[in-house]
Amino acid sequence: MTTWPLYFARNLTLGAPDSSIGLCLLWTPQERVLPALPPNGYAVAGNLYSREGISYLVRNVLARPTLRTIVLCGRDMTGSGAALLALMEHGIDTDHRIIGDGTRLHTEIPADAIALFRHSVRLIDARDRIRPEAVAALLPTIEPIHEPFAPAPLIFPYTEPQATTLPAEQSGFVVRGRTIRSAYLDLIWHVMTYGAQTGTQHSSDQRELLDVMTVITDEPAAPEQFSYAPWMPFTRESLGVRQPDGTFSGYLGQFVQAGHGGAGVSYTYGDRLRAFGEATPLDQLATMADDLQASGQSRRAVAVLWEPARDAGAKSPPCLVLVQARLRPDSSGGTRLYLTAYFRSHDIYRAWASNAYGLQALQLLLTERLTNHAPVAAGDLVIISHSAHIYTHDWEAAETLLAHHHRRTTPRLERDPRGSFVISVEPPDIVVQHFTPDGTHLRTVRGGSADALAAQLAPFIGLMSHALYLGQELHRAELALRVGRPDAFRQDRALDMAAIGAGIAAMENETEHTGAHNEHQG
Repeated sequence: MTTWPLYFARNLTLGAPDSSIGLCLLWTPQERVLPALPPNGYAVAGNLYSREGISYLVRNVLARPTLRTIVLCGRDMTGSGAALLALMEHGIDTDHRIIGDGTRLHTEIPADAIALFRHSVRLIDARDRIRPEAVAALLPTIEPIHEPFAPAPLIFPYTEPQATTLPAEQSGFVVRGRTIRSAYLDLIWHVMTYGAQTGTQHSSDQRELLDVMTVITDEPAAPEQFSYAPWMPFTRESLGVRQPDGTFSGYLGQFVQAGHGGAGVSYTYGDRLRAFGEATPLDQLATMADDLQASGQSRRAVAVLWEPARDAGAKSPPCLVLVQARLRPDSSGGTRLYLTAYFRSHDIYRAWASNAYGLQALQLLLTERLTNHAPVAAGDLVIISHSAHIYTHDWEAAETLLAHHHRRTTPRLERDPRGSFVISVEPPDIVVQHFTPDGTHLRTVRGGSADALAAQLAPFIGLMSHALYLGQELHRAELALRVGRPDAFRQDRALDMAAIGAGIAAMENETEHTGAHNEHQG
């Protein structure tokens, strides 16, 4: 015999087996309501936090045909109660969606079974009943229905959903990596995981994210040391190298030098960067360098690759639209050149990595020109991709690439640019010291609980992985504090469970002693 409830058994409270009434408390906690109810007043009680839960509710009821009444009460925080009412009133459409609401029920539940549920189960809308005594007063007034609506439980197969795309922001994503290689893999993962499946102006569909900013912090400046990997969708030879005369071969040459397009190529990024305009070609790299030499604070070192008169109706206008360079002092007293590029359209799988290496070469040329006057090192390379996409014909290759080469970094090994935190337990507080990445102490915060400290620290954490790690450490520290054994906690080490156990035992002994003392006094 199948064990009932079929789904979420640990979250449901069973009452009288012979009752035909089920209580759906929506968002109201069961522990607030059930103690006030007669034990034989219901068969089962549970919550309905989301519309997705309606399918499981229907499945559980169909598997127990003696359930003939559902009392809907409590706070309807997410509209799940209204959706259940819409199902009972209007049914579902041909796509298994609740008419008037849009929630899709599990397609494995046949339409005739859903119709049987609607016509056989009475739904009492008592969402105005929130207080326990109001629910308790309602139950005795409900006339029970003893006849089951089916001769046997109705059970249907369940297939665990396999989401191809996960929900995410509509726009605005940030990917950070030390090298182009690591950022490239993370970027592919983001597009394949969160990208919306959309059509294009071309024949192939795509997965697409809007407005992705990728930040590369530590890519080697010299092309011979680039983080290229053989599994990238282009060869090292085709990418190119720095030649003895200082020029570049291959794609790097096309990116940073004019006149390297070859036969059949109308233009290259190098043409637009180094010889912009047909009447009087302008070397924009030279003007950017001149501008930064004239003023280290300049915000005018900008190169534009889009020619409105030429590109507005063109069949293949440039994807790279704008490049801007800025000089900023670093913590060691030197100067770094930061480069930001904007792409209107970006083929992430096939073009992003080679584009990034091209920009790295451009950044190198700029720093070399500026270093003639004072040492300048490369800072971050920032690439903004308005349409970050991977075409359908590359999905399989992208997934294979991720399966073989994408490894998530251990949270403790990721460097948070907003600093690090040292945690200790000093009763009556947990103490957290905030340091810069180079080790300078910024401030100290104190709190009696992990929750209190989390609220103070959250704005100063830059990485999700760092936040998860700190949350774990703070809760471990709180446990040591609560049991009176601060010595049990050492950051990045396992809790001393012997000390924790001794602390708990001491607390229990103290409780027993206090109770005995009070009893004696009484």
